[in-house]
Amino acid sequence: MSARKMFLVVALISAAVAAVSGSASASQRRFTYTYESAVLNRGQIELEPWTTFRIGKEDYYSRIDQRVEFEVGLSNRLQTSFYLNMSAVTAQQDSSLGTEFEWGGFSNEWKLKLKDPVADPFGLALYFEWGASTNEVEVEAKIIADKRAGNWLYAFNASVEPEFEFELEHGDEVEAENETTFEFNLASAYFLSQSTSLGVEVRNHNLYFSEGGFQHSALFAGPVVSYASETWWATLTVLPQIAKLKGTEADEANDLVLDELEKLEVRLIFGMDL
Repeated sequence: MSARKMFLVVALISAAVAAVSGSASASQRRFTYTYESAVLNRGQIELEPWTTFRIGKEDYYSRIDQRVEFEVGLSNRLQTSFYLNMSAVTAQQDSSLGTEFEWGGFSNEWKLKLKDPVADPFGLALYFEWGASTNEVEVEAKIIADKRAGNWLYAFNASVEPEFEFELEHGDEVEAENETTFEFNLASAYFLSQSTSLGVEVRNHNLYFSEGGFQHSALFAGPVVSYASETWWATLTVLPQIAKLKGTEADEANDLVLDELEKLEVRLIFGMDL
């Protein structure tokens, strides 16, 4: 199956899920970039289609990332997830625009809840994810802290993500490139009602190359809104890049990091129990 056909299949699955209502209440997320410490109950299974739009660089650039996640509760403290990943990129190619569809491979996530954000002074969880595609392997480790106080919810994440990319050079020689992303996320939401919350997410993205050292640091911030019914939930974040803390030579003429990152990201996650 071609990458384009795979992308369409993933998108159709997401659309079909969004049109179906389940019979059990879903375990909702109130943020899309910042994780909370909650995990599914043992035996609970949830389907979550993700759609992320990435818009704007120095020249025309538009990217859609599509993920379909299957979450499984293994115990009241441990859950695992499986992802199918796909993307489509439209960018300037010479004198015209071109679109490429990419199969992003498979990912597997594990989350262990250590403390509860309501019963304990704060919630705490450990997160690990690994992913692989045809020419890339990446892992991610994350510390998750959150707190529910009245109508307010606060969350903080610190993560590190090494990525290894392999390219076949002339003959059988394989060239490997290594880069590491460090990210810090801070989020807060206010519950307007039991089902609806409104808040803000702040994201600091940093990139380090094994050859070349520290490359860039960018700050994103924007609103997030979440709604949950008895059978499904949806959360949307609009996250513009607001500041360049450090950039490469390619970014010297810009106030933002635009060689590797986008001006705007928009992410929608939908969830439903199976």
